[in-house]
Amino acid sequence: MLQPENLNDNAIIAVPEMNEAEELCISLKRLLVRSEKELVSGDARAHVEKLERWVESYRRGLSAAQKISDNGTDILKKTRDQLVLSLEELSRIEDEGGNPASREQGAELEELTAAIRRIDSLIPVVEQSFQTAPSQPEHA
Repeated sequence: MLQPENLNDNAIIAVPEMNEAEELCISLKRLLVRSEKELVSGDARAHVEKLERWVESYRRGLSAAQKISDNGTDILKKTRDQLVLSLEELSRIEDEGGNPASREQGAELEELTAAIRRIDSLIPVVEQSFQTAPSQPEHA
């Protein structure tokens, strides 16, 4: 599992990089279409196609990272809140019944508690890994 101290400071999402990747993808696709005859010799076309696939993959990765940056922490917090409510409800039902928890109920309680702990450990990682802007010191 990633720990905050192991994260790279360059993990900041930069929208200009995404725009550059999109422009490069478009240019490579255009090159493949407009220079089809010129790229027939040797394996030039295969190289351009491979580069275009790599750039497209990079662009999709940047897009996904931007979505995580924009929504990831909120989604994790909402999920955590729902799991806490489920845990409280399950505990309440167990307490009202007066009987000890069944093996299944105990396992469910443990799973919910473990999931909440995992989310708690992931929230700071997502916040640090996918921050949208570098932290700026405040000026007095």
